[in-house]
Amino acid sequence: MTLTDILQKLIDNEITVDQAHDILDQTIDDFHDGKLAQEIHEALHLDNYEWTAICHSINLGVLAEWRQSGWPGSCSQCGTEIDYKKYGWTIKNNQLKGLNCC
Repeated sequence: MTLTDILQKLIDNEITVDQAHDILDQTIDDFHDGKLAQEIHEALHLDNYEWTAICHSINLGVLAEWRQSGWPGSCSQCGTEIDYKKYGWTIKNNQLKGLNCC
């Protein structure tokens, strides 16, 4: 399997969101079939935060926007400040939400 930075390819308009999801699905299948020499997020050039967001079901197009423009700095529901690098968040409807939000 060729390593591919799916978010950068989305940013550069080289692939569509559907194609990015297909690449992600194939990479996951390859990992489970023992065809991948590294972790899934490494094969797709994702950092731990991006991979965590994907595991919380974020749309890859939204995540590509966050990589390009910066992650939100607050909870989408209550406005409380969130430092995504400290975790303490989840993704709901493609938006960052604090774990302590009501």
